[in-house]
Amino acid sequence: MSFPAETAKTILLVDDDAHILETAQDILEAAGYEVQTADSGARALEKLSAGPVHLMIVDFNLLDTTGIDLAVKAREIHPGIQIILMSGEAEIDLGPARRVIRSILVKPVNPAELLTLIKQSI
Repeated sequence: MSFPAETAKTILLVDDDAHILETAQDILEAAGYEVQTADSGARALEKLSAGPVHLMIVDFNLLDTTGIDLAVKAREIHPGIQIILMSGEAEIDLGPARRVIRSILVKPVNPAELLTLIKQSI
């Protein structure tokens, strides 16, 4: 199931699993989104600093940081960015990051659910 993007919105996918990045990128590009990928928090921050990003989808556990810490930093760089956290855990205490994270997707992610959530977010 795909939803056409009204205008090309930029989505940054952040995960240290190359297979997840590639699969999600294929799904999102087929739906008409412009997709950037990063395999670490440091690379994600570089991409966020380089230009506008409408939505960031970030894994909870990265090798160099947590998705929660990255979400807080991303919001500092782009105050209007929407952020979706992905995790293999169903229950996560977001603490103060609750104000910056729009939703949590539990892995494995259903492509139709992902596209619906993105459309609702941006």
